[in-house]
Order: sequence, then structure tokens, then C-alpha cells
Amino acid sequence: MQSPFKFLDAYTQADEKHFFGREQESEELIKMMIKAPLALLYGLAGTGKTSLARCGLAARLEKRGWKTACIRRGSDFNRALLLALQAAPEEARPADAIRRSLAAEKKPLLLIFDQFEDLFILGAWEEQKQLEETLRQVLDARLRCHILLVMREEYIGRLFPFEKALPALSRFRFRLAPMAQAGLQDAVRLSCRHFNIKLEPSPGEWLQQFLPGLLAGKPHARLPGLQVYLSRLYAYHYQKKHGPAEWAGQLPPLAFSPDDIGRFGAPGQALENFLQEQELELQARLNHRFPGLPKDTIREVLGLFVSEEGSSRPLHYSGQSGGLPAWGTEPVQPALAELNPAIFSACLSLLEQGRLIRLSGQYAELAHESLAALIDAHRSDEQRRLNEARRRLHYYFLDYQRSGELLSRQQLEPLGEFLPQLQLSPQAEKFILDSRAHARRLETAEKERQFMEVSQARKLLKSEQKSSRRRRLAFLLAGAGAAVAILLGLWAWNERQQALDARRQAQKETFLTHISTAFSLKQEGRYFASILQLEQAGALAADGPALDMQRDSLLLYQRLAEIMAEADSLARQDSTLARALLRYEEARQLSSDPFTLYKLNQARAEIDRKFGDYLARAKAILEYAGCPFARDVLEKARQLKQDHPELKKLMEYCRQGG
Repeated sequence: MQSPFKFLDAYTQADEKHFFGREQESEELIKMMIKAPLALLYGLAGTGKTSLARCGLAARLEKRGWKTACIRRGSDFNRALLLALQAAPEEARPADAIRRSLAAEKKPLLLIFDQFEDLFILGAWEEQKQLEETLRQVLDARLRCHILLVMREEYIGRLFPFEKALPALSRFRFRLAPMAQAGLQDAVRLSCRHFNIKLEPSPGEWLQQFLPGLLAGKPHARLPGLQVYLSRLYAYHYQKKHGPAEWAGQLPPLAFSPDDIGRFGAPGQALENFLQEQELELQARLNHRFPGLPKDTIREVLGLFVSEEGSSRPLHYSGQSGGLPAWGTEPVQPALAELNPAIFSACLSLLEQGRLIRLSGQYAELAHESLAALIDAHRSDEQRRLNEARRRLHYYFLDYQRSGELLSRQQLEPLGEFLPQLQLSPQAEKFILDSRAHARRLETAEKERQFMEVSQARKLLKSEQKSSRRRRLAFLLAGAGAAVAILLGLWAWNERQQALDARRQAQKETFLTHISTAFSLKQEGRYFASILQLEQAGALAADGPALDMQRDSLLLYQRLAEIMAEADSLARQDSTLARALLRYEEARQLSSDPFTLYKLNQARAEIDRKFGDYLARAKAILEYAGCPFARDVLEKARQLKQDHPELKKLMEYCRQGG
């Protein structure tokens, strides 16, 4: 028996009659979209963004005479857009297809790009640039086409390149907040009434007992979990009362009592409970057909549908060849190669039957993006480190495609141990090889430059020594000539004084040149070369003050070099990045120059970025898997910013048994 509740499916245009709890948000979004050529709808995972866009917005606009199309990325947003517009083969440009659609329908067109974060998580640079250009062309043409981008709020920062090309994106934004308790009560009460379900002893009393378990101490409920719980409860009562027969026509009357609350575990844990039950049941069914399989085969296959960042990853599914599905996404190929085709096909079939994935057309994906966080929470630390390396390389490669900038030795080193496991594409492998060659060239050029500086300094010192010997010889000759005549003696004495003065002046100028060069090299962070310059200046220091200045500078530069080297070493690991920041700050206090400021700001930016990623991941895990799975991620965030108020609040929540 299929429940009338949506389970893990989104509400669509056909569900408008029983889409409850989001009436105000629907009206506000409609008002914004009528005047916005391009807008953004964002919110946390599981808040119902897709349902609001497709049912609350699209269904109501269609009643007002609009045409709407919901677009999921699949393997490429640009191809998906052409497919949604039913473009003819000759229409290679989406903007032309939009013009044709508008001319044929004579209606305003609404394009909804759902799960838009997939463009940045999974998309290549060419796909991003092409879609950006298409959106810009549509906006510049001032067509009767309105565009809504729907994405999770933790990825909004990735929109920065789009905002520069599409300023409207920063003006029209709508944040979908988690559903408040009043909205939850209306959604449950009105849905039950619509589906002919009686809440006993009364709707108010049943909801009063149900909501605390649904919220589980959290400020808001998880809508996918709510739908799963209500669906399973409906199926339980229907089976109990009517058996397996499907009901024709109007839904039969059923009743939910307070005894039902907790029938499938705590309502607030409904989604994770369902996932765990299905994993166990499907693994048992798989082992019955194929004895001796690893006990985590189902979980491993589910993991293919989750990206390195813990988000849902649709996979291209082009049918079966010899029993083994052909997939278009490179990261899953090694896992497929290790599985027997018949076993893998059985896994897919079981997962679809268990309502954990859906096969649609040429694509397979998780039944809901909220499952991704739960599956990601079970990954090992080793897998997370590998995923972090894969994610970092992905963004490095995107930056390279935009700017042509290759990686430095410092950027390559943390990736080194993971590269053999990453199954690089030919383009990415060439990028790594070119970066290594580039790093070697830079190192060779730096060593050659330092060698030339040392050679030039030695030549200068040797020239000064020869000049000094010549002056001493002239002085001796002048002294011998003093016996000939007093006047010649006086002249020689005068020449000697001038020679000594010239020597002192030359030494002073050379000394100051070394000091100045050392200072410039230190400003650039080239500490080895600057220390060498100071050591050469020490041989030319003529008096106490100059020698003191040289010694003080030498001690400072040596200390600075030690601190910066230690800081650079610490900065290579997330766990010691905060300590690296302290060392950079110490170096900045010793020497306020552009290089130390650059390294300090770079470390701060890296901490902010990584902390934001860890915090967003921890929130997602807390939302769908609870504290036991989030503690490792919270600890990594604490190593970066242990006094951050939001982090302290989450850790305190977990300490109190949340």
C-alpha cells in the first residue's frame, strides 16, 4: 500500500491541493518572482525548497497562465535546460530555444534550476561559464523569462563569479526558514484531514504529544523525516485494517492514536531509523541471493550517490551492458570495477525497492538530498581525507581553468599521498604534471638567482680588496718619496688621507647596500638570501654602531626565518592551522612587512574557509544523524576556532546529550 504522504518525494504541481504549512512563503515567493528576472531561493537541507518552488510557486503561477520548467543538472545543466525546453537539434543555444518557446506558448516562462549547488560541486569550468553566458543573454534580451535558482545556503559563497556577471542575483533573494511549530501543526493537521485520517483523542491533543518527539530538542523539525514517519504510520494502519488490497476511489478512514507515537522510534529520528533498517534488510536480502558478500556492500553502493562534500550526487545511468550499468561519472568507476555486474544490478534494484534511490530516465540518485548527510556521517576518516584531497584538487583545477595559474610546491605537497587513489582525468593529470614542472622551474630559478647574488657579492668584495691593496701600495710609494722632498711627502700624506677616506666611504656604501638588499629580500620573504647579505655586511662594518645594527638585524632575520618556516610547516595540516596562525602573528609582530602580512591573511582566510566548511557539515550531520556522528567534525572545527560562539553552542548541545 502506497501512502498518500510524499515520503521522500518533493511536492509537485499535482500536489497543490494538499500542500500545507507554506502558504505565506508561497505568496511572498510569487510576488518576488513576478518582478524578478533572476532570483535565488535558498535554505538548509530538508526545509522543503524544491516543494516550495514546484508546488507553492510553479503550480500557482501556472494557474495564472505561466509556463514552468523544473531543471535538474543530471550530468550538465546546459543539456538539461535544452531537454526541458524540448529544443530541436539545430537549436544549440539555450537562449534561442527560450525565444522559440515564448513565441510558441505566448506565456511568461519560469525556469527553476533545482539543487543549483551541483553546478559548483560537480560541474566543470566550461559548464559553469556556458550557463553563466546563457543566463546573461536571457537577461540582456529582456525576454518574458524568469529564472529561479534553488540551492542550499551553505553554498551561496560559490555564487560570487555569477554575481559579478549577473547583478540581479544579489537583489532578489528568498531564504526559506525551517517550518515553525505553527506551520508544522497546520501541515500535519490539514494533511491528515485531507487524507481522511482522524487524530485521537483530538488533533490538538495528538499534536501536543507528537511535536516534542518530532523536534527532539531542536529548534525546528526535519520535513523529510516527518513525511517518512507519517507515511510509515499510514501504511501500518492501512495494512492492519485493510490488508494488502489497494483502495479504489476515496481514501478509507483511518485513525492515529497517541500509542502510535514512537512506533518506529522517536519521530525526530525517523529518517535515520528508516535508513538503518533498510540497510540491514536490503543487505540481508542481498546476502541471501549472493552468500559471502561483505556486510557493508549496500552501504558502499549508497556511498556512490554522495559527493566528496557530503551532498547528493546524481549519476548518469545509460542502461545495462552485460548486467553492469554504465555510469558517466569518473569517481565511481573503480568501485564498479570491483563489483560483479549481477550483484551491482541487484543492489540498484533493491535500493530502488527500498525507496532509498530512484532511477529516472538516464539518471539514478538518492531519494532525497537529506540522506546524503546521513550516509556521509558513516564514512571513515581515511575516506574523508581522500575526499578532501579530491575536493581541493577539483577547486584548484577550476581556478586553473579560469586563471591559468598552476600549483605551487606548498599546494602540491598535501595532495601527494592521495594522487594515486584519485583516478585523475587526462586533463587533471596533465595539470598536476605541469604544476610539478612549474614548481621545479621556480625552485631552480630561485636557486640560480641566489647563486648569482652570492657570486656578485663575492666579486664585489674581491674587487674592493684589490682596490684596497692598490691604495696601500700607492701610500708606500708616496712614503718612500717623502725622503726626496718635504713637499712630495706632504703631498703623499694628503693622498693617503684621501685614499683612507675613499676606502671608508666605499666600505660604508657597500655595507649600506648589503643592509638595504637584505631588508628588501626580507620584505619578499626570501630569508636565506637576506641573511647571507647581512653576513657579508658584517665583514664591512667599520665601527661599533654599524656592527651593532648588523648583528641586531641578523638575529632578527634568523629568528624570523625560523618562525616562518615553522608556521609554513604547521599550515599544511588542518589540525595545526590555528597554531600556524599564532606563529604568523608572532612573525608579524617581529617584522611588519608585506610578506608576513600576506601569510597572516592567507592563514586567516584558510581558517575561515575550512571552519565554515566544517561548521556547515556539522550542522548537516546534527540535523540528520545526531551528535555521535558530528563530534569528529565539531572537534576539527574546534581546532580552528575554539572560541567561536556558534561552535561552542553546538558542542555544549552535544555535551548535554543532544
